[in-house]
Amino acid sequence: MVAHQQLVERVAAHGEVGDTDRAGRAIRAVVPSIARRLDEDTRRELHDSLPDSLWVEPPHAHDPEIERVERASGTSGIAQQVAGELGCVPEEGLHLARVVLAEIARSEPGVSAGLAAALPEDLALWAADPAGAQGSADTGITGGPSRLDKETLDAALGRLPEWEGGTEGLSRTVRIPADRLPPLLSRIDRISGQTGHRAHHSRTADGIRFTVRTASVDAVTTADIDLAERIDQAVAEVGSGG
Repeated sequence: MVAHQQLVERVAAHGEVGDTDRAGRAIRAVVPSIARRLDEDTRRELHDSLPDSLWVEPPHAHDPEIERVERASGTSGIAQQVAGELGCVPEEGLHLARVVLAEIARSEPGVSAGLAAALPEDLALWAADPAGAQGSADTGITGGPSRLDKETLDAALGRLPEWEGGTEGLSRTVRIPADRLPPLLSRIDRISGQTGHRAHHSRTADGIRFTVRTASVDAVTTADIDLAERIDQAVAEVGSGG
């Protein structure tokens, strides 16, 4: 469980929030707005990850019809609910919801997947990939792939043991018989067509080397991690004769 003061200070560290008093009020406004959109199990996980001092039971928490209507209100509903609690404009309410979501996800990563699954797409990223979402906001990129910082990239590389590199690009060398190269490249071409994202490749003495990066932001992004995972799957399938 994240400590009260730790979470408050992390939210307050965002300069636009102001101070720890406002940060605490923002958390207490955002939490019930998010919680009322969660299923019972995810709500319990969120409750267990927060100190009682920062947990506010969402109104109508056990009324399925009211919860259904509120879920349907999407991002604008969350922004308006937070703004109403804090006496600010909805745009500021939305920004505070993003900040609080990101810091809860950073502090308690175990709840991030459940939060992301329940929230509207444009808020889900702040729970699933807080560093990437912040990077998108900082560079003015919205709705596109999110650049990854080193901490987030290192976590992703834990799922990609064959890949190496840093935030500027990732590479994997695949040693594979020459007769398996054409079907592997054909498979990866289809993946690139489906995703709209391509990997660079070059032949080596005993196989092929793939490199993924997103040129538009000159960095590794969430799209590159997804592509690397798909390449791994293609290598496994083609290497086994699939």
